[in-house]
Amino acid sequence: MDDEPAVAALEHIQVIEARIAKQTALIVELRQTGQDTLEAARRLVLLHHALEEMRILMGDLLPTEVKDRLRAAN
Repeated sequence: MDDEPAVAALEHIQVIEARIAKQTALIVELRQTGQDTLEAARRLVLLHHALEEMRILMGDLLPTEVKDRLRAAN
């Protein structure tokens, strides 16, 4: 099996997870300062959808035994 696509997918998932954390922190900051959070919250939802899609797509790249371990971890 060529691991490059799986490694790239994992790295992309980590990037999206970092963006989610940053966006969540931004929403907290906006709330604390009394600013509108609607657009920031919409972006957060989109990031969550992108993360879920990447996880689904990544599942197609992984061997069955790895998929089973990931399912057990969730």
